[in-house]
Amino acid sequence: MKKYVFSLSAIALIVGCASTAVTPISRNQFLISTSAAPACGQTGAQRVVLKMAAVETIRQGFDGFIVGGASSDSTVQAVSTGPTGAFTTGTIGPGNTFNANTTYTGSSVIFTGKNNAQLAITAFKRGQPGYNQSVDARTVLGEDWQELVQSGVVTC
Repeated sequence: MKKYVFSLSAIALIVGCASTAVTPISRNQFLISTSAAPACGQTGAQRVVLKMAAVETIRQGFDGFIVGGASSDSTVQAVSTGPTGAFTTGTIGPGNTFNANTTYTGSSVIFTGKNNAQLAITAFKRGQPGYNQSVDARTVLGEDWQELVQSGVVTC
């Protein structure tokens, strides 16, 4: 009987704009969660979690998977900072008219938070009951599937 190796702790990918954690549920089921940077958007986080589901399916010795549940959320916020400086110039014109112009500097917008996506996955080997309804993991990853299985997906 083949032994299937599942990570007992979450797998975290640190490099890039997305990180993924895998939680095993049974020998062929796992939860996969991805957090992506604000620039990725919800769609980017969903793309990463789907590709990582395919990666993890192959890493665990399976060929296809079915998504049994999905969720996503976003904690992204845009925070505007106030001005940090001001520069005023003025001119005095005929008849003692005064014209002033103030330029404010230093304000910016800072994006914080994450886009999150989660999937509940059931994995199948080719030929097993249920495989015919599953999504082929290698097809999801495309031509470079072997490289992605090795390195993971860390960008959206």
